[in-house]
This record gives sequence, C-alpha cells and structure tokens, in this order.
Amino acid sequence: MCGRFSQSLTREEYLSLFANKADRNIAYDPEPIGRYNVAPGTRVLLLSERDEQLQLDPVHLYTSNKVGYLIRL
Repeated sequence: MCGRFSQSLTREEYLSLFANKADRNIAYDPEPIGRYNVAPGTRVLLLSERDEQLQLDPVHLYTSNKVGYLIRL
C-alpha cells in the first residue's frame, strides 16, 4: 500500500503557516491544489528553503522500489 496525504490549501495559505511575506519567494497563485488524496504519480507542492527564503514548487510525486518516494521537477 502506498502512502497518501492531503494538500487542499492555496500556496499562500500554506506559506502563511511558516513565514511572513518578506521571507518568501513565491509567485502569487490563489488556486488551491485541491488534492485530498494525493497518490504517487500526481502533482503536489514541495516546500523547501533556498537562499534563506521559502519556496513552494509544483512537482510530481512517484515511488521507487529502491528508495521510496521521489520527486520530479
């Protein structure tokens, strides 16, 4: 059985939980990702920190028998 999770908020809502606007480097996108049952092979948002700013990038989640979950930009 593969692991699943939910991503239902907008990018702005996720980022507001972690940092103020000065600490972000994200283009404004008001649309929620709308994934309530995220499975491997689907698009998700990846939260990371680069150059001391939060980044939220759309990626594809997939699985590998050797290493578990991987992402593809």
